[in-house]
Amino acid sequence: MLEKFLINKFVKQDEDKAKSRNNYGNMSSFVGIFCNTILFITKLTLGLISGSISLVADSINNLSDVGTNIVTLVGFKMSVKPADKEHPFGHGRTEYISAFAVSFVILLLGYELFKGSFERILAPSPVEVTLLSGGIILITIGVKIWLSRFYMNMSKIINSQALAAASIDSRNDVLATSSVLVSFVITYFTKFVIDGYIGLLVAVFIIYNGIQFIRESMDTLIGNQPDDSLLNDISAYINNFDGIISLHDLVVHDYGPMSKMVSAHVEISANYSLIVAHEIVDRIERDIYTDMGISLVIHIDPIEETCEETTDIKESIQLYLTDYEDIVSIQDFRIMKTYNVVIFDILMKEDCSGEIKEIREKIVRFLEEKYHYEFFINIRKEKHYF
Repeated sequence: MLEKFLINKFVKQDEDKAKSRNNYGNMSSFVGIFCNTILFITKLTLGLISGSISLVADSINNLSDVGTNIVTLVGFKMSVKPADKEHPFGHGRTEYISAFAVSFVILLLGYELFKGSFERILAPSPVEVTLLSGGIILITIGVKIWLSRFYMNMSKIINSQALAAASIDSRNDVLATSSVLVSFVITYFTKFVIDGYIGLLVAVFIIYNGIQFIRESMDTLIGNQPDDSLLNDISAYINNFDGIISLHDLVVHDYGPMSKMVSAHVEISANYSLIVAHEIVDRIERDIYTDMGISLVIHIDPIEETCEETTDIKESIQLYLTDYEDIVSIQDFRIMKTYNVVIFDILMKEDCSGEIKEIREKIVRFLEEKYHYEFFINIRKEKHYF
């Protein structure tokens, strides 16, 4: 109910998908900044009054969440900034760079809290626990549970990995704050002060998150494997067009959440004229940019479908290659009769055993003994590109 109110009140729907996505992202980020700021101030005040280092540690965790929300907000704003002469692929990666910088701040905060909690264990001091403080902690847990669901729902609407990550982070915060509540309950009923130990656990939790954020940011900046869902969506979109026989060598370059460049090889019947083949791939490139915001470049591999000799040789090769469990498929198969040459690619499993050079030589010897052609085989290992 509250989510619908926030969307209707603060999200301006726009025909431009990038701008509409930005509006959802801005609203989600501002909601996170507001909630986490209130939680930070409330927990810090209560922690200082009660003398609870674990509650102070948990409040700092909320402060780091504010930083994460700001990074997400900057990322959404930069994603719609147009490309310019110095940045022809846009500014979408600024979000990744900012996240990388904030990760070190989170790590530093975690270290300082770890040190303070360890000192509290060595020199414990009394903690004032009241029903009011326990009630406030329960309320903050409820807010974090709602934030986690809110982020996840918004991430599904605009397909945002950043908001999905924020949802998981909020869910983890529920566990951290719950540990503080456990500390208060134990102290309230047993008078045994475990505040420093709980603060230590929260600090370790913050440090762990900081390391995870650094690793994720580095992976994105270096270039990690794209999501299988994205690869499947692109493949399904291209294969849905008439005239496309098959698709391979799909390469995705990430320049930000709303800026991706993709190249792909498609097999098209050699019976099509160059004009018709060009129109097929040109239409795919235009439509996928309109529907998915992806800049696509397609390489055409012409396939002989009506030549009996080509079909016979290809089927014979496929039958022979069934003995090789590590072979995935044959691609770009063609006969150059002018030069008496057969050319094709063999795609191997990424973890295939055996030397590729030896496999190629063995296959070539078999084929040249059986056919009067010279064979040129390119063997590649299966992998995802980014």
